[in-house]
Amino acid sequence: MRITKLCIRNFRSICSLDLLLGDTTVLIGQNNAGKSAILDAVRIALTRRWGQRGTGFTEHDIYRADEGGDPRTLPPVEITLTLEEQQSGEWHADMVAALEDIMAVQADGRNVVNLRVTCGWNVDKEVFDPLWEFLDEAGQPLTGKSQRATNLTGFFAYLPLFWLGALRDAADEFTPRTGHWGRMLKGVRIPKELEADALRLLGELDARIAAADPKLAQIAEQIGRATNIAVGEGPGAARLNTLPMSIDDMLQRTGVVLRNEALRPWLPIGHHGQGLQSLSVIFLFQAAFLQQLAEEDRPGTEPVFAIEEPETHLHPQAARTLWDHVQAMQGQRLITTHSPYFVQHVPLRDLRLVRLRGGCTEVASLPQFVASPLLWTPAIDGLVRSAAGRVFIRNPKENTVAARSWFDEEMADRLAHCYRHDADAAAKAAAVVGLRHASRVLPSVEDEEELGFHGRRVRGEIFFARRWILVEGVTEHLLVHALGRALGWNLDAHGVSVIDFQQSGSAGIYPALAEAFGIPWHMIVDGDGESAKFKQQILSRGFVEGDLAGRFSTLPAPKDLEDSLLADGHEEMLREILAGISGRSVLTCPLDEFRARLKNRKTGYMGVLAPRVASDPALAMRMPAPFVDLIKTLRGAAP
Repeated sequence: MRITKLCIRNFRSICSLDLLLGDTTVLIGQNNAGKSAILDAVRIALTRRWGQRGTGFTEHDIYRADEGGDPRTLPPVEITLTLEEQQSGEWHADMVAALEDIMAVQADGRNVVNLRVTCGWNVDKEVFDPLWEFLDEAGQPLTGKSQRATNLTGFFAYLPLFWLGALRDAADEFTPRTGHWGRMLKGVRIPKELEADALRLLGELDARIAAADPKLAQIAEQIGRATNIAVGEGPGAARLNTLPMSIDDMLQRTGVVLRNEALRPWLPIGHHGQGLQSLSVIFLFQAAFLQQLAEEDRPGTEPVFAIEEPETHLHPQAARTLWDHVQAMQGQRLITTHSPYFVQHVPLRDLRLVRLRGGCTEVASLPQFVASPLLWTPAIDGLVRSAAGRVFIRNPKENTVAARSWFDEEMADRLAHCYRHDADAAAKAAAVVGLRHASRVLPSVEDEEELGFHGRRVRGEIFFARRWILVEGVTEHLLVHALGRALGWNLDAHGVSVIDFQQSGSAGIYPALAEAFGIPWHMIVDGDGESAKFKQQILSRGFVEGDLAGRFSTLPAPKDLEDSLLADGHEEMLREILAGISGRSVLTCPLDEFRARLKNRKTGYMGVLAPRVASDPALAMRMPAPFVDLIKTLRGAAP
């Protein structure tokens, strides 16, 4: 039983948000965009606290469109969790029987549970009053015994929440009074025979230590006098215990010692670096939930893990490998992160890009599929038995065709061919065109593999950017950043990522991802024959010419970057730069030979030219116009 949909209304920075959740959902985005608010909404909903002081909500949780709003008069917080079977009979029968009072059944026989949590100002009580209630399929509160507190407790038992905040401290977490460590220690069971033997040995050792120095006996005798004064009915006594007096006392003193490698000393966890401490807390977290689930042994239980910034204090390589450990957790995983290294390994469909626009949190993501009005027919069954099975699926709710990947014109023609005998064949052909255009944002299996291999270097970083500039290679990448600095508009400071797409994938995938995640994009390519190829790669995904207007531009035909620099009058400077790299013969060689040698040392000459451009606004203005014009346009449009 897992959360499939989370709806949040009027909570902190969230005015209205509907979020689909998968087995793993990774929330990324800039600071203070609302990622923690989403996790907190789940945490509060799944950890019912009774009484006004323990509701989990405060007046500051009420969404306010402006600073003048009074939380007592504003719409209440509303958090709705939907849990539904993906197919009928998926949930364990014992769990279904235990929770039948709060379950609803959909038309196709699938079970669903809807939990709604609200909190608003109660005029009569003069408090912010929370309410937990289960809903029917129409979204109306269930009545009668379904709303008993025992049902809520039973529901929580089948959906336990394990929450780990970003501000975790090993010194606090590894103490008996904390939930995870304390629970684990209380669950330890020592055989009676071993306990008796251990206490005997402890007593003998304690006596030997106490007798080792007469001062210890003197201290005990002095303190023992207090018993005579306090009680007054006979001689008392005191002794010093240097070791635990019971097994429980011993377990309560249990600590963790670690060492990095065989030659290093064993040290308490608090004496290690913050990165190792943070990792230790995560694995304590994992061990605690495994123990709890084993103790309860309740078939059908699916834990929810809400983890903020698991990569805290970790170096890049550790952040990359952490993904494998997170994936190994058996349950539903909700994670926030600021680490591009962690994001590198997250499947694209598991990412949720959180941003703040107009003071309100929004979330963008890749859809699981794109639906269409085209009815599923026997002809479609035949189509999907071929390679089209990787593209088209049946929309289970509507019995219609849906696409889970972009597809080219040939595949579109094959799909339209399935409806060629229908009376409205022309309308269905138009629907196929619409489906192809809408599906352009969906990556194929090949796209995922390509981005996993070629695009990993930029894959993590770019999803934290506000805007993308797509260029062919590293040379253009360096030049664009230099132009930004020269013209007083530092790209990093304004959240702009420059992606050299030839080194990191293809020209088509990045505009598609930008569209899916709502990221503005621009592409500048050479004016040679390659420009037509790059443009076609974008159009082949289902983009149309109108989608490229104002976004796709080229250098003057038939020039590439080096041709444009020479045409703009920079020959003398470029010869001088290249002479320092490859020898003074370039100062006098023929122009065609110099042009060829310049193109052969792209990153070499640009490594020298870019710093000059960055420090000389006048020189920057004489760089190829499409690059300069784009930076000036973005600078003028920036808030």
